[in-house]
Amino acid sequence: MTPIIELKQVSFYYPEGVTPALTQIDLAVPAGGFVLVCGPSGSGKSTLLKHMKSSQIPFGKGTGELLFKGKDLETMELGESARSIGFVGQNPDNQIVTDTVWHELAFGLENLGVPVEEIRKRTAETAQYFGMTEWFRQPVEALSGGQKQMLNLASVMVMQPEVLILDEPTAQMDPIGARRFFHTLKGLQQEIGTTIILSEQRLEEVMPLAQDLVYMENGQIVAQGPVQESLKILADYEKIKNKPLAMETSFPVALRVYIKSREKEEETVPVSVGQGRQWLSGKRVVTSEHKETYEETETVITVQGVDFSYEKGKKVLEHLDWQVKKGSIYGLLGGNGAGKTTLMKLICGILKPRRGKIKTNGTVRYLVQNPLSIFTEITAEDELAVCCGRDPKAVEEMLEKMELTEFREQNPLDLSGGQQQRLALGKVLLTKPEILLLDEPTKGMDGGFKVKFGAMLGELKKQGITTVLVSHDMEFCAEYATYCGLMFDREIISFGPTREFFAENVYYTTAAARMTRGILKDCLVAEDIMAALEKGRA
Repeated sequence: MTPIIELKQVSFYYPEGVTPALTQIDLAVPAGGFVLVCGPSGSGKSTLLKHMKSSQIPFGKGTGELLFKGKDLETMELGESARSIGFVGQNPDNQIVTDTVWHELAFGLENLGVPVEEIRKRTAETAQYFGMTEWFRQPVEALSGGQKQMLNLASVMVMQPEVLILDEPTAQMDPIGARRFFHTLKGLQQEIGTTIILSEQRLEEVMPLAQDLVYMENGQIVAQGPVQESLKILADYEKIKNKPLAMETSFPVALRVYIKSREKEEETVPVSVGQGRQWLSGKRVVTSEHKETYEETETVITVQGVDFSYEKGKKVLEHLDWQVKKGSIYGLLGGNGAGKTTLMKLICGILKPRRGKIKTNGTVRYLVQNPLSIFTEITAEDELAVCCGRDPKAVEEMLEKMELTEFREQNPLDLSGGQQQRLALGKVLLTKPEILLLDEPTKGMDGGFKVKFGAMLGELKKQGITTVLVSHDMEFCAEYATYCGLMFDREIISFGPTREFFAENVYYTTAAARMTRGILKDCLVAEDIMAALEKGRA
Protein backbone atom coordinates (compact mmCIF):
# COMPACT_ATOMS: atom_id res chain seq x y z
CA MET A 1 0.00 0.00 0.00
CA THR A 2 1.37 3.43 -0.99
CA PRO A 3 2.20 5.62 2.06
CA ILE A 4 0.17 8.82 2.23
CA ILE A 5 3.35 10.86 2.96
CA GLU A 6 6.79 9.62 1.98
CA LEU A 7 10.25 11.20 2.18
CA LYS A 8 13.13 9.58 0.28
CA GLN A 9 16.75 10.55 0.98
CA VAL A 10 15.75 14.09 1.92
CA SER A 11 18.54 16.46 2.96
CA PHE A 12 18.25 20.19 3.57
CA TYR A 13 20.50 23.18 4.32
CA TYR A 14 19.23 26.55 5.51
CA PRO A 15 20.76 29.59 3.68
CA GLU A 16 24.45 29.93 4.58
CA GLY A 17 24.13 26.84 6.78
CA VAL A 18 27.25 24.69 7.06
CA THR A 19 25.60 21.81 8.90
CA PRO A 20 22.58 20.13 7.28
CA ALA A 21 19.26 20.64 9.08
CA LEU A 22 18.12 17.29 7.62
CA THR A 23 20.35 14.43 6.48
CA GLN A 24 19.18 11.60 4.19
CA ILE A 25 15.72 11.29 5.74
CA ASP A 26 13.72 8.20 4.78
CA LEU A 27 10.21 8.12 6.23
CA ALA A 28 6.95 6.50 5.13
CA VAL A 29 3.73 7.50 6.91
CA PRO A 30 0.79 5.07 6.52
CA ALA A 31 -2.68 6.45 5.77
CA GLY A 32 -4.75 6.76 8.94
CA GLY A 33 -1.72 6.45 11.23
CA PHE A 34 -0.69 8.47 14.28
CA VAL A 35 3.05 9.25 14.15
CA LEU A 36 4.83 10.99 17.04
CA VAL A 37 8.08 12.80 16.15
CA CYS A 38 10.33 13.59 19.10
CA GLY A 39 13.93 14.54 19.85
CA PRO A 40 16.06 17.25 21.49
CA SER A 41 15.61 20.94 20.65
CA GLY A 42 17.26 21.73 17.33
CA SER A 43 17.22 18.11 16.14
CA GLY A 44 15.26 18.98 12.99
CA LYS A 45 11.69 18.08 13.99
CA SER A 46 10.09 21.33 12.80
CA THR A 47 12.12 21.34 9.58
CA LEU A 48 11.04 17.76 8.89
CA LEU A 49 7.36 18.53 9.41
CA LYS A 50 7.52 21.65 7.23
CA HIS A 51 8.79 19.49 4.35
CA MET A 52 5.47 17.63 4.38
CA LYS A 53 3.44 20.61 3.11
CA SER A 54 4.57 22.59 0.07
CA SER A 55 3.63 26.04 1.40
CA GLN A 56 5.60 25.41 4.62
CA ILE A 57 8.90 24.22 3.10
CA PRO A 58 11.56 26.69 4.31
CA PHE A 59 13.87 28.60 1.99
CA GLY A 60 17.18 26.84 1.46
CA LYS A 61 18.85 24.06 -0.52
CA GLY A 62 17.27 20.62 -0.48
CA THR A 63 17.64 17.26 -2.19
CA GLY A 64 15.60 14.07 -2.26
CA GLU A 65 11.96 13.22 -2.96
CA LEU A 66 8.84 14.48 -1.16
CA LEU A 67 5.73 12.48 -2.04
CA PHE A 68 2.01 12.69 -1.27
CA LYS A 69 0.17 9.51 -2.33
CA GLY A 70 3.13 8.70 -4.58
CA LYS A 71 3.09 12.07 -6.39
CA ASP A 72 5.51 14.99 -6.11
CA LEU A 73 4.43 17.01 -3.06
CA GLU A 74 6.33 20.17 -4.03
CA THR A 75 4.44 20.62 -7.29
CA MET A 76 0.98 20.16 -5.75
CA GLU A 77 -1.48 22.91 -6.68
CA LEU A 78 -1.96 25.22 -3.66
CA GLY A 79 -5.69 24.59 -3.44
CA GLU A 80 -5.18 20.82 -3.45
CA SER A 81 -2.48 21.16 -0.79
CA ALA A 82 -4.78 23.28 1.40
CA ARG A 83 -7.58 20.72 1.08
CA SER A 84 -5.41 17.63 1.56
CA ILE A 85 -2.75 18.58 4.13
CA GLY A 86 -3.38 20.68 7.23
CA PHE A 87 -0.64 22.29 9.34
CA VAL A 88 -0.88 23.61 12.94
CA GLY A 89 2.16 25.42 14.37
CA GLN A 90 3.52 26.15 17.85
CA ASN A 91 2.21 29.70 18.24
CA PRO A 92 -1.53 30.12 17.60
CA ASP A 93 -1.21 33.90 17.14
CA ASN A 94 1.00 33.32 14.08
CA GLN A 95 -1.79 31.46 12.24
CA ILE A 96 -4.93 33.39 13.14
CA VAL A 97 -5.74 35.94 10.43
CA THR A 98 -9.27 37.25 11.19
CA ASP A 99 -10.90 39.02 14.12
CA THR A 100 -13.74 36.63 15.06
CA VAL A 101 -14.01 32.89 15.68
CA TRP A 102 -16.68 32.21 13.05
CA HIS A 103 -14.79 34.15 10.39
CA GLU A 104 -11.56 32.30 11.16
CA LEU A 105 -13.37 29.00 10.61
CA ALA A 106 -14.81 30.23 7.31
CA PHE A 107 -11.67 31.98 6.01
CA GLY A 108 -9.96 29.01 4.33
CA LEU A 109 -13.17 27.81 2.71
CA GLU A 110 -13.87 31.30 1.36
CA ASN A 111 -10.42 31.36 -0.24
CA LEU A 112 -11.11 28.03 -1.93
CA GLY A 113 -14.34 29.40 -3.41
CA VAL A 114 -16.62 27.04 -1.49
CA PRO A 115 -20.33 28.05 -1.84
CA VAL A 116 -21.78 30.08 1.07
CA GLU A 117 -24.31 27.42 2.11
CA GLU A 118 -21.57 24.79 2.22
CA ILE A 119 -19.40 27.12 4.33
CA ARG A 120 -22.25 27.66 6.81
CA LYS A 121 -22.86 23.91 7.06
CA ARG A 122 -19.17 23.02 7.54
CA THR A 123 -18.42 25.75 10.10
CA ALA A 124 -21.51 24.83 12.15
CA GLU A 125 -20.61 21.14 12.16
CA THR A 126 -16.96 21.86 13.01
CA ALA A 127 -17.87 24.26 15.83
CA GLN A 128 -20.13 21.60 17.34
CA TYR A 129 -17.48 18.87 17.10
CA PHE A 130 -14.76 20.99 18.71
CA GLY A 131 -17.03 22.38 21.45
CA MET A 132 -16.85 25.98 20.24
CA THR A 133 -20.53 26.88 20.13
CA GLU A 134 -20.40 29.11 23.22
CA TRP A 135 -17.60 31.26 21.80
CA PHE A 136 -18.46 30.91 18.09
CA ARG A 137 -19.15 34.67 17.70
CA GLN A 138 -16.53 35.96 20.13
CA PRO A 139 -13.61 38.15 19.01
CA VAL A 140 -10.36 36.20 18.74
CA GLU A 141 -8.61 38.59 21.15
CA ALA A 142 -10.99 37.47 23.93
CA LEU A 143 -9.86 33.82 23.69
CA SER A 144 -7.36 32.11 25.98
CA GLY A 145 -4.21 30.52 24.53
CA GLY A 146 -5.80 27.07 24.69
CA GLN A 147 -8.95 28.25 22.90
CA LYS A 148 -6.86 29.91 20.18
CA GLN A 149 -4.99 26.68 19.52
CA MET A 150 -8.27 24.72 19.40
CA LEU A 151 -9.53 27.34 16.92
CA ASN A 152 -6.40 26.80 14.82
CA LEU A 153 -7.04 23.07 14.79
CA ALA A 154 -10.72 23.53 13.90
CA SER A 155 -9.85 26.04 11.14
CA VAL A 156 -7.61 23.43 9.55
CA MET A 157 -10.04 20.52 10.02
CA VAL A 158 -12.95 22.44 8.49
CA MET A 159 -11.04 21.99 5.20
CA GLN A 160 -11.39 18.20 5.73
CA PRO A 161 -7.71 17.33 5.12
CA GLU A 162 -6.50 13.75 4.83
CA VAL A 163 -3.28 14.57 6.72
CA LEU A 164 -2.91 16.76 9.82
CA ILE A 165 0.60 17.93 10.74
CA LEU A 166 1.14 19.56 14.13
CA ASP A 167 4.38 21.16 15.40
CA GLU A 168 4.37 21.21 19.23
CA PRO A 169 0.78 22.52 19.31
CA THR A 170 0.35 22.36 23.11
CA ALA A 171 3.44 24.43 24.01
CA GLN A 172 1.27 27.22 25.46
CA MET A 173 -1.58 25.11 26.85
CA ASP A 174 -2.25 24.11 30.46
CA PRO A 175 -1.95 20.37 31.29
CA ILE A 176 -5.67 19.64 31.37
CA GLY A 177 -6.26 21.57 28.14
CA ALA A 178 -3.33 19.75 26.50
CA ARG A 179 -4.78 16.40 27.55
CA ARG A 180 -8.12 17.28 25.94
CA PHE A 181 -6.34 18.51 22.81
CA PHE A 182 -4.42 15.23 22.41
CA HIS A 183 -7.58 13.17 22.89
CA THR A 184 -9.30 15.32 20.25
CA LEU A 185 -6.48 14.39 17.84
CA LYS A 186 -6.92 10.71 18.67
CA GLY A 187 -10.64 11.09 17.98
CA LEU A 188 -9.92 12.62 14.57
CA GLN A 189 -7.69 9.65 13.73
CA GLN A 190 -10.05 6.96 14.99
CA GLU A 191 -13.41 8.44 14.04
CA ILE A 192 -12.62 10.27 10.79
CA GLY A 193 -9.50 8.45 9.59
CA THR A 194 -7.28 11.56 9.56
CA THR A 195 -3.55 10.79 9.42
CA ILE A 196 -1.84 12.53 12.37
CA ILE A 197 1.85 13.53 12.31
CA LEU A 198 2.75 15.28 15.55
CA SER A 199 5.96 16.77 16.96
CA GLU A 200 5.85 17.13 20.74
CA GLN A 201 8.06 17.47 23.85
CA ARG A 202 5.26 16.60 26.30
CA LEU A 203 5.27 12.83 25.81
CA GLU A 204 3.43 11.85 29.01
CA GLU A 205 -0.06 12.26 27.58
CA VAL A 206 0.49 11.79 23.85
CA MET A 207 2.82 8.78 23.65
CA PRO A 208 0.10 6.33 24.82
CA LEU A 209 -2.16 7.63 22.02
CA ALA A 210 0.38 7.41 19.18
CA GLN A 211 1.01 4.30 17.08
CA ASP A 212 4.52 4.98 15.79
CA LEU A 213 7.52 6.79 17.25
CA VAL A 214 10.15 8.67 15.23
CA TYR A 215 13.20 9.91 17.15
CA MET A 216 15.51 12.58 15.71
CA GLU A 217 19.01 13.79 16.55
CA ASN A 218 21.19 16.25 14.60
CA GLY A 219 18.88 16.30 11.58
CA GLN A 220 18.69 12.51 11.29
CA ILE A 221 16.11 9.86 12.17
CA VAL A 222 18.13 7.67 14.52
CA ALA A 223 15.33 5.43 15.86
CA GLN A 224 11.78 4.58 14.84
CA GLY A 225 9.13 1.93 15.33
CA PRO A 226 5.78 1.13 17.00
CA VAL A 227 5.25 2.78 20.41
CA GLN A 228 4.62 -0.66 21.96
CA GLU A 229 8.15 -1.62 20.90
CA SER A 230 9.70 1.30 22.83
CA LEU A 231 12.07 -1.01 24.72
CA LYS A 232 13.43 -2.46 21.48
CA ILE A 233 13.83 1.07 20.07
CA LEU A 234 15.80 2.10 23.16
CA ALA A 235 17.94 -1.06 23.13
CA ASP A 236 18.72 -0.77 19.40
CA TYR A 237 19.69 2.88 19.78
CA GLU A 238 21.94 2.17 22.78
CA LYS A 239 23.62 -0.69 20.92
CA ILE A 240 24.37 1.46 17.87
CA LYS A 241 25.24 4.74 19.62
CA ASN A 242 26.72 3.25 22.81
CA LYS A 243 24.74 5.71 24.94
CA PRO A 244 21.17 5.95 26.27
CA LEU A 245 18.52 7.84 24.35
CA ALA A 246 18.67 11.50 25.45
CA MET A 247 14.87 11.83 25.42
CA GLU A 248 14.38 8.93 27.85
CA THR A 249 13.81 11.44 30.69
CA SER A 250 10.82 12.81 28.73
CA PHE A 251 9.14 9.43 28.33
CA PRO A 252 5.92 8.72 30.27
CA VAL A 253 6.47 7.95 33.97
CA ALA A 254 5.02 4.43 33.65
CA LEU A 255 7.49 3.55 30.89
CA ARG A 256 10.48 5.09 32.71
CA VAL A 257 9.67 3.20 35.91
CA TYR A 258 9.20 -0.05 33.97
CA ILE A 259 12.54 0.36 32.16
CA LYS A 260 14.48 0.93 35.38
CA SER A 261 12.58 -1.36 37.76
CA ARG A 262 11.34 -4.37 35.78
CA GLU A 263 12.55 -7.77 36.97
CA LYS A 264 11.55 -9.56 33.75
CA GLU A 265 10.23 -8.76 30.30
CA GLU A 266 6.42 -8.63 30.24
CA GLU A 267 3.98 -9.01 27.38
CA THR A 268 2.50 -5.52 27.71
CA VAL A 269 4.83 -2.58 28.26
CA PRO A 270 3.07 0.11 30.37
CA VAL A 271 3.00 3.49 28.64
CA SER A 272 -0.05 5.26 30.08
CA VAL A 273 -0.89 6.11 33.71
CA GLY A 274 -3.64 3.50 33.69
CA GLN A 275 -1.32 0.77 32.40
CA GLY A 276 1.27 1.85 34.98
CA ARG A 277 -1.28 1.47 37.79
CA GLN A 278 -2.13 -2.06 36.66
CA TRP A 279 1.54 -3.05 36.45
CA LEU A 280 2.35 -1.48 39.83
CA SER A 281 -0.62 -2.95 41.72
CA GLY A 282 0.93 -6.42 41.79
CA LYS A 283 4.33 -5.29 43.07
CA ARG A 284 5.72 -5.15 46.61
CA VAL A 285 6.55 -1.53 47.48
CA VAL A 286 7.82 0.32 50.56
CA THR A 287 7.22 4.07 50.69
CA SER A 288 9.82 6.49 52.00
CA GLU A 289 8.80 9.58 53.94
CA HIS A 290 9.91 12.89 52.51
CA LYS A 291 10.32 15.64 55.05
CA GLU A 292 10.64 19.14 53.65
CA THR A 293 12.43 21.72 55.75
CA TYR A 294 12.89 25.32 54.69
CA GLU A 295 14.73 28.11 56.43
CA GLU A 296 12.66 31.19 57.20
CA THR A 297 13.94 34.06 55.09
CA GLU A 298 12.86 37.60 54.39
CA THR A 299 9.94 38.30 52.07
CA VAL A 300 11.04 39.73 48.72
CA ILE A 301 7.64 39.90 46.94
CA THR A 302 4.53 41.15 48.72
CA VAL A 303 1.19 41.44 46.94
CA GLN A 304 -1.55 42.93 49.12
CA GLY A 305 -5.23 43.33 48.19
CA VAL A 306 -4.52 43.72 44.47
CA ASP A 307 -7.31 44.19 41.93
CA PHE A 308 -6.72 44.44 38.20
CA SER A 309 -8.86 44.45 35.05
CA TYR A 310 -8.13 45.09 31.37
CA GLU A 311 -11.74 46.09 30.75
CA LYS A 312 -14.14 47.83 33.08
CA GLY A 313 -16.25 45.33 34.99
CA LYS A 314 -14.11 42.29 34.02
CA LYS A 315 -11.64 41.70 36.82
CA VAL A 316 -8.64 39.47 36.11
CA LEU A 317 -7.36 39.64 39.71
CA GLU A 318 -9.39 40.47 42.81
CA HIS A 319 -8.29 40.98 46.44
CA LEU A 320 -5.10 39.05 45.69
CA ASP A 321 -2.69 38.51 48.60
CA TRP A 322 0.62 36.70 48.05
CA GLN A 323 4.14 36.50 49.46
CA VAL A 324 7.36 34.99 48.14
CA LYS A 325 10.40 34.33 50.32
CA LYS A 326 13.99 35.11 49.35
CA GLY A 327 15.89 32.27 47.70
CA SER A 328 12.81 30.20 47.00
CA ILE A 329 11.74 28.63 43.70
CA TYR A 330 8.00 29.23 43.44
CA GLY A 331 5.95 27.36 40.84
CA LEU A 332 2.75 29.23 39.92
CA LEU A 333 0.25 26.94 38.18
CA GLY A 334 -3.24 27.40 36.74
CA GLY A 335 -5.26 27.16 33.56
CA ASN A 336 -4.94 29.40 30.51
CA GLY A 337 -6.42 32.83 31.30
CA ALA A 338 -6.16 32.42 35.10
CA GLY A 339 -4.15 35.65 35.45
CA LYS A 340 -0.64 34.26 36.02
CA THR A 341 1.06 36.36 33.32
CA THR A 342 -0.90 39.44 34.41
CA LEU A 343 0.43 38.99 37.95
CA MET A 344 4.02 38.80 36.66
CA LYS A 345 3.53 42.01 34.66
CA LEU A 346 2.17 43.75 37.74
CA ILE A 347 5.14 42.65 39.87
CA CYS A 348 7.73 43.94 37.38
CA GLY A 349 5.85 47.20 36.77
CA ILE A 350 4.68 46.69 33.18
CA LEU A 351 1.10 47.00 34.48
CA LYS A 352 -0.24 48.99 37.42
CA PRO A 353 -2.85 47.58 39.86
CA ARG A 354 -6.26 49.25 40.02
CA ARG A 355 -6.26 48.72 43.78
CA GLY A 356 -3.81 47.33 46.35
CA LYS A 357 -0.04 47.35 46.80
CA ILE A 358 2.91 45.42 45.38
CA LYS A 359 6.33 45.60 47.00
CA THR A 360 9.56 43.97 45.81
CA ASN A 361 12.91 43.88 47.57
CA GLY A 362 15.58 43.42 44.91
CA THR A 363 16.26 43.83 41.18
CA VAL A 364 13.43 42.22 39.18
CA ARG A 365 13.86 40.73 35.71
CA TYR A 366 10.98 39.23 33.72
CA LEU A 367 11.34 36.67 30.91
CA VAL A 368 8.20 36.87 28.79
CA GLN A 369 6.43 33.86 27.34
CA ASN A 370 7.35 34.64 23.72
CA PRO A 371 11.18 34.91 23.46
CA LEU A 372 11.00 36.47 19.99
CA SER A 373 9.75 39.70 21.55
CA ILE A 374 13.09 40.37 23.28
CA PHE A 375 15.44 39.60 20.38
CA THR A 376 17.01 42.68 18.78
CA GLU A 377 20.34 41.53 17.30
CA ILE A 378 21.54 39.68 14.19
CA THR A 379 23.25 36.72 15.91
CA ALA A 380 22.75 34.69 19.07
CA GLU A 381 26.17 35.82 20.30
CA ASP A 382 25.26 39.50 19.92
CA GLU A 383 21.98 38.94 21.80
CA LEU A 384 23.99 37.87 24.85
CA ALA A 385 26.74 40.46 24.37
CA VAL A 386 24.38 43.45 24.70
CA CYS A 387 23.34 42.22 28.16
CA CYS A 388 26.81 42.09 29.71
CA GLY A 389 28.70 45.07 28.25
CA ARG A 390 30.10 42.79 25.52
CA ASP A 391 32.24 40.87 28.02
CA PRO A 392 33.63 38.02 25.82
CA LYS A 393 34.18 35.67 28.76
CA ALA A 394 30.64 36.11 30.06
CA VAL A 395 29.21 35.56 26.56
CA GLU A 396 31.30 32.43 26.04
CA GLU A 397 30.28 30.95 29.39
CA MET A 398 26.59 31.63 28.76
CA LEU A 399 26.69 30.16 25.25
CA GLU A 400 28.21 27.00 26.72
CA LYS A 401 25.75 26.89 29.63
CA MET A 402 22.78 27.25 27.27
CA GLU A 403 24.27 24.72 24.80
CA LEU A 404 24.29 27.30 22.01
CA THR A 405 28.03 27.53 21.22
CA GLU A 406 27.70 25.98 17.76
CA PHE A 407 24.77 28.30 16.97
CA ARG A 408 26.51 31.53 18.01
CA GLU A 409 26.50 33.00 14.48
CA GLN A 410 22.89 32.06 13.72
CA ASN A 411 20.09 34.59 13.61
CA PRO A 412 17.89 34.08 16.69
CA LEU A 413 14.84 33.83 14.42
CA ASP A 414 16.38 30.76 12.72
CA LEU A 415 16.85 28.83 15.97
CA SER A 416 14.39 26.15 17.06
CA GLY A 417 11.72 27.02 19.64
CA GLY A 418 13.66 25.37 22.46
CA GLN A 419 16.91 27.08 21.45
CA GLN A 420 15.18 30.46 21.36
CA GLN A 421 13.89 29.82 24.86
CA ARG A 422 17.41 29.03 26.10
CA LEU A 423 18.87 32.13 24.41
CA ALA A 424 16.24 34.37 26.02
CA LEU A 425 16.95 32.78 29.41
CA GLY A 426 20.68 33.44 28.94
CA LYS A 427 19.99 37.11 28.19
CA VAL A 428 18.01 37.55 31.38
CA LEU A 429 20.56 35.72 33.55
CA LEU A 430 23.38 37.97 32.27
CA THR A 431 21.59 40.99 33.77
CA LYS A 432 22.22 39.47 37.25
CA PRO A 433 18.69 39.65 38.70
CA GLU A 434 17.86 39.22 42.38
CA ILE A 435 14.25 38.29 41.60
CA LEU A 436 13.69 36.26 38.44
CA LEU A 437 10.19 36.00 36.94
CA LEU A 438 9.99 33.30 34.26
CA ASP A 439 6.84 32.87 32.15
CA GLU A 440 6.68 29.30 30.75
CA PRO A 441 10.49 28.89 30.71
CA THR A 442 10.42 25.14 29.88
CA LYS A 443 8.22 25.62 26.80
CA GLY A 444 9.94 23.81 23.94
CA MET A 445 12.76 22.47 26.16
CA ASP A 446 13.70 18.83 25.73
CA GLY A 447 13.96 16.58 28.78
CA GLY A 448 17.77 16.56 28.82
CA PHE A 449 18.09 20.33 29.05
CA LYS A 450 15.30 20.54 31.64
CA VAL A 451 17.53 18.61 34.03
CA LYS A 452 20.35 21.12 33.45
CA PHE A 453 17.95 24.04 33.78
CA GLY A 454 16.68 22.66 37.10
CA ALA A 455 20.29 22.47 38.31
CA MET A 456 20.79 26.12 37.25
CA LEU A 457 17.80 27.18 39.33
CA GLY A 458 19.28 25.26 42.27
CA GLU A 459 22.54 27.21 41.90
CA LEU A 460 20.65 30.51 41.78
CA LYS A 461 18.78 29.47 44.92
CA LYS A 462 22.09 28.90 46.73
CA GLN A 463 23.08 32.45 45.74
CA GLY A 464 19.91 33.80 47.36
CA ILE A 465 18.21 34.58 44.04
CA THR A 466 14.44 34.17 44.06
CA THR A 467 12.72 32.52 41.08
CA VAL A 468 9.02 32.54 40.24
CA LEU A 469 8.03 30.04 37.54
CA VAL A 470 4.72 30.59 35.77
CA SER A 471 4.37 27.14 34.31
CA HIS A 472 2.12 24.45 32.88
CA ASP A 473 4.96 21.95 33.43
CA MET A 474 3.82 20.26 36.63
CA GLU A 475 6.51 17.56 36.46
CA PHE A 476 9.26 20.21 36.38
CA CYS A 477 7.72 22.20 39.24
CA ALA A 478 7.34 19.03 41.32
CA GLU A 479 11.00 18.20 40.77
CA TYR A 480 12.59 21.61 41.34
CA ALA A 481 10.21 24.12 43.00
CA THR A 482 10.27 24.65 46.76
CA TYR A 483 6.74 26.10 46.88
CA CYS A 484 3.79 25.93 44.49
CA GLY A 485 0.50 27.77 44.16
CA LEU A 486 -2.63 27.39 42.02
CA MET A 487 -4.38 30.40 40.47
CA PHE A 488 -8.12 30.20 39.84
CA ASP A 489 -11.01 32.65 39.73
CA ARG A 490 -8.84 35.81 40.09
CA GLU A 491 -6.83 34.64 43.12
CA ILE A 492 -4.30 32.10 44.39
CA ILE A 493 -6.63 29.54 45.96
CA SER A 494 -4.07 27.02 47.25
CA PHE A 495 -0.36 27.13 47.97
CA GLY A 496 2.30 25.49 50.10
CA PRO A 497 5.50 23.41 50.08
CA THR A 498 5.70 21.46 46.83
CA ARG A 499 5.05 17.95 48.14
CA GLU A 500 2.12 19.05 50.28
CA PHE A 501 0.67 21.03 47.39
CA PHE A 502 0.71 18.20 44.84
CA ALA A 503 -0.31 15.52 47.36
CA GLU A 504 -3.56 17.37 48.03
CA ASN A 505 -4.48 17.80 44.33
CA VAL A 506 -6.39 15.28 42.22
CA TYR A 507 -6.20 16.76 38.70
CA TYR A 508 -3.48 19.40 38.98
CA THR A 509 -0.82 16.94 40.01
CA THR A 510 1.94 14.87 38.45
CA ALA A 511 1.64 11.67 36.44
CA ALA A 512 3.56 9.80 39.17
CA ALA A 513 1.04 10.95 41.79
CA ARG A 514 -1.87 9.85 39.58
CA MET A 515 -0.20 6.52 38.86
CA THR A 516 0.33 5.74 42.56
CA ARG A 517 -2.87 7.18 44.09
CA GLY A 518 -4.29 4.59 46.50
CA ILE A 519 -1.25 2.32 45.96
CA LEU A 520 1.67 4.39 47.27
CA LYS A 521 1.88 7.54 49.36
CA ASP A 522 3.96 10.63 48.76
CA CYS A 523 5.17 9.86 45.21
CA LEU A 524 5.55 12.91 43.00
CA VAL A 525 8.17 11.87 40.43
CA ALA A 526 9.29 8.65 38.75
CA GLU A 527 12.30 8.35 41.05
CA ASP A 528 9.98 8.12 44.09
CA ILE A 529 8.26 5.06 42.57
CA MET A 530 11.58 3.47 41.61
CA ALA A 531 12.86 3.91 45.18
CA ALA A 532 9.70 2.32 46.63
CA LEU A 533 10.05 -0.69 44.31
CA GLU A 534 13.73 -1.04 45.20
CA LYS A 535 12.90 -1.05 48.91
CA GLY A 536 10.15 -3.59 48.33
CA ARG A 537 12.64 -5.99 46.76
CA ALA A 538 15.18 -5.56 49.58
